Amino acid sequence: MEEHPLLQVVANWPGRGPTQLAFEALGFSVHRAWQDRMRQYCSGQQADLLDRYWDEVAVETMQSLGRGSSDERSFVIEPKYRSAFLDDLFAARDFVEPKFRYPPLIKCLFEHFKKLWYDAQFRDGENAFFSRLLQAEVERFGIRATGWSGTRGAVIPFLETFCAELNFEPSGRRWRKKAGDLVFEVCADLGYNQFRDRSPLKFRIYHARQPKYLFDLWSSVMDRLVPGVERYSPGRTVDQYLLGVKAYIGLFNLIAESLASSPASPERKIGQEARS
Repeated sequence: MEEHPLLQVVANWPGRGPTQLAFEALGFSVHRAWQDRMRQYCSGQQADLLDRYWDEVAVETMQSLGRGSSDERSFVIEPKYRSAFLDDLFAARDFVEPKFRYPPLIKCLFEHFKKLWYDAQFRDGENAFFSRLLQAEVERFGIRATGWSGTRGAVIPFLETFCAELNFEPSGRRWRKKAGDLVFEVCADLGYNQFRDRSPLKFRIYHARQPKYLFDLWSSVMDRLVPGVERYSPGRTVDQYLLGVKAYIGLFNLIAESLASSPASPERKIGQEARS
């Protein structure tokens, strides 16, 4: 059976490193601060594993169209590149707990997650730290939510502005950009809850010949492509919320550009050996 053309395209994504650097060149840095925070928390040998873990998860996420979990080693769409490194980490895990069946494959990331879960003082301190970073970026970008009520539905005019800046064309509550047979969509996902408790965005990539075969990129999927980017959502203030909207759209546009400029080609191998 012929491989779906979208799977051929995503197999040639350049990876987390180039994408993250391009994102930072736009002025975004909160994700990098989160990664540095994790390196500090995971001092020692485990810290040396983090970048490779993030790189390999990102590739598997892209090649499986986000339909699966690298930490569970389970995929609805099997990626062309299956990480032997992650397989080995999964096989060696000795820290699974009943309440957390599929923790991150790096133990210190799991310990950090549990500390956020159980330690309110630690959680509040982390939230305050990142709120300060978000506010600093708000000031650098000059973002102002003037006239906005703060409900999710009222974010549409800001979405229109951010999308127009990157040449996404409006179509109802979607904004599209085409590159050959590829279509990239920014969608307003307002849901039933009108308050800004999560990102109002969903992103889609599909091939024009098979539009029902979608790559849906929610914020959790974007966070696996560039770890720490979820810290942009939802923010503590309306200005920070809008910063998150701008950041996600900017990152999606970079992913679109990288895929549009990467012709389908035979499987590329990331890291060391690929395991079929």
